[in-house]
Amino acid sequence: MAKFTPDPAGMKYVLRGEGGPVWNDIQKRTRRANTFAKAQVGKDTRELYRSISYRVSVGSRGGVTGVVTANNKIAIMHHKGTKPHIIMSNKNSTMRFKSRGKIVYAKVVRHPGTKPNRFLTDSLRKVV
Repeated sequence: MAKFTPDPAGMKYVLRGEGGPVWNDIQKRTRRANTFAKAQVGKDTRELYRSISYRVSVGSRGGVTGVVTANNKIAIMHHKGTKPHIIMSNKNSTMRFKSRGKIVYAKVVRHPGTKPNRFLTDSLRKVV
């Protein structure tokens, strides 16, 4: 009959150690989720694209955690979508933007809203 005696240092490395099998798996999945999220966002200005990043760390309870974030003020609007709304320029300024291939100037715009693009949750589903 064989007897199993766990090695605490070995178990810690396997489950929580940087470079261990669990860490490497979480790192790989988090990196892939980051890549999928970047591929799914619009790239008009590339600001949202550039704000997407990831990190892997050991949490306070000892578990390995991978996080993909989008650190841009429009990220939540992009992810959840928006209802139709009005955009107004600052006091005496005029907004300049492209519409249907032409440069347009306006003080008020009636934005039709946007459909949700769930780039973060979609990318998570692809790697889990």
